Amino acid sequence: MPLTLNHKKEQLSIAYIRAVAAAAGFSCTKPEVDDDSVDIIISCSGTYGEETLLRSPRIELQAKATSEDLSSEDTVLKFALPIKNYDDLRSITLIPRILVVMLVPDQPEIWIEQSEDHMLLRHCAYWVSLKGKPETENKSKITVDIPRNQIFNVESLQLLME
Repeated sequence: MPLTLNHKKEQLSIAYIRAVAAAAGFSCTKPEVDDDSVDIIISCSGTYGEETLLRSPRIELQAKATSEDLSSEDTVLKFALPIKNYDDLRSITLIPRILVVMLVPDQPEIWIEQSEDHMLLRHCAYWVSLKGKPETENKSKITVDIPRNQIFNVESLQLLME
C-alpha cells in the first residue's frame, strides 16, 4: 500500500533535514521510538566550531510538513502544533530541541524536479526553538509563530550547532 499524503510529507521533511545536515557536515540518527517529540538527531563527533572547543554537539528536531498557507504576515508563519509536541519542545532539556516545519506544494507530483544537473526541492523549511515558552490551556493544538527569516539551511544549522 502506498504512503498516505501525510506520510509522504513526513518523509520529505526528514529527507530535507538529512540533506541539509549532510551538506553542513553532520550526521543524523533517527530514534527508534518517537515518544518524546524527537524525529531526528543531528550530531557531530569530535570538536566543532572555530571559537570554541565544543565537543560532540548535537541537536534534536521535531519535523513537520504542511501544504497549508501559513502566512499571516510577511515576517511570521503561523503553524498549528499539537499540544504534546509543544509541551515536549518547550521543556528545558540537556540537548537543545527545535521544531522544523517544511512547506510543500499542494501537489506531490511537483515537490521534486530532477535532471542530470540538479535536483530541485520545492519550498523550504523553517525552524524555531520553543524552549521556555509558557504553558497553555489549549487542549489539542497551539498556534506557534515561526520567524520567516529562520530558514533551516546549512548556515543556520551550523550556527545552531555552535
